[in-house]
Amino acid sequence: MKVLKRPSRVVFLFSLPFIFSACFYVRVVENVKNPESYFTKAYKRIERIHKRYPNRKGHSSEINILVYEKSDGKLIKVTAPMWFVNTCMDIGVQAGEKEGEFNFEKKYDFDWRELKDFKKIGPGLLVEVVDENNKILIWIE
Repeated sequence: MKVLKRPSRVVFLFSLPFIFSACFYVRVVENVKNPESYFTKAYKRIERIHKRYPNRKGHSSEINILVYEKSDGKLIKVTAPMWFVNTCMDIGVQAGEKEGEFNFEKKYDFDWRELKDFKKIGPGLLVEVVDENNKILIWIE
């Protein structure tokens, strides 16, 4: 039995980089003067999602974040799988519940327990922030 355990651990450890390399997509575009083409494309994707899931009752597979910082002229696009986001949220909730180890609420004025139902949100627009210097879109697919 010990003979089988060791190779399975080696295979698991060997496969970790391949699993995590396919999880994230991060793209940074510099010297962006007009981010509207990127945001128009994102809005069209979000519109298709809302048409397909008008009541947000679909399966969520990934979260997308699109950020434009006018002062730096940078556009940042991040995509992460929902299983990873959910795992991070669970870890955050557990850490927030262990008051003795680290108190998120006091240190960051943020309560992880309020986000426990994040997993239940279906596909569609999650957050949109627009001001004269920045633009942020967060949506779930």
